[in-house]
Amino acid sequence: MELEPGQVVEGRYRLLARRGAGAYGVVFRARDLETRDEVAIKFLKRGAADPALLQRFEREAIAMARLRGTAAVYVHALGRLADGSAYIVMELLHGRELERYLKEAERAGGRLKAQKTLELLRPIARTLEAAHGQGIIHRDLKPGNIFVVDPEHGGGVRLMDFGLVKVMGADSLTADGMVAGTPSYIAPEAWRGVKHLDHRIDVYSLGVIVFRCLSGRTPSPTQSLLGLCEWAQKGERPSLHQLRRSLPESIDAWVHKALAAQPEDRFQTVGALWSSLESILVDVPASPF
Repeated sequence: MELEPGQVVEGRYRLLARRGAGAYGVVFRARDLETRDEVAIKFLKRGAADPALLQRFEREAIAMARLRGTAAVYVHALGRLADGSAYIVMELLHGRELERYLKEAERAGGRLKAQKTLELLRPIARTLEAAHGQGIIHRDLKPGNIFVVDPEHGGGVRLMDFGLVKVMGADSLTADGMVAGTPSYIAPEAWRGVKHLDHRIDVYSLGVIVFRCLSGRTPSPTQSLLGLCEWAQKGERPSLHQLRRSLPESIDAWVHKALAAQPEDRFQTVGALWSSLESILVDVPASPF
């Protein structure tokens, strides 16, 4: 089935406009003809008939549905078309990805204020805590998968794209030797090809995102794949205090622990990482006396 604006899917969702596409999926803005609400529908592309891809797609929907009540994108339904291809109906978001949000600031020569960083990422940290508590690992945390909602549409942030999600105890959907994720945010143990990855890869990736928000750059001095792989495992972690003097010197100890090459040397939970960051960056009210 070729998908085009104007079509009605399963007698309920009228496709309004194409919003974007990836390697295996395409997203449309649509109207729910029952509720009259606008929604986003993500379809698995025609030809992506690999059973593992279909399983991953359905696992993404189930993971997001299990995180209802958090900052994860809200899932309305999971369905199949007549030709067997799958789709996910999700809330329609208005705003921009954190990646674009940061680039706009960086182009203007600025960086996020510490309190703005905490405000934006706090709901993401809480969502990851909830996910990890259910055995769900995101595996592709990056600014491109965090969405900043426009204030006129409710504000806040959403955690998106659970396409690489791993559910602990479920069969692996990643081939041996495959490194899943976005290079600058991939944890060292993933580069090393460790087979049984756990939630600490998300801890590492969130640490990189915080570093990027506060410094205007990722911590690695190179963007080449080989260089990123080597730096993640053996490279010296940069001083965030040197890059931004307004931050306390104690932020450097936080960076070294958040981005530790060995998982056992890292913060062991997102909650521990986040509470430590809050204690360092929290605004101390000025004394009125």
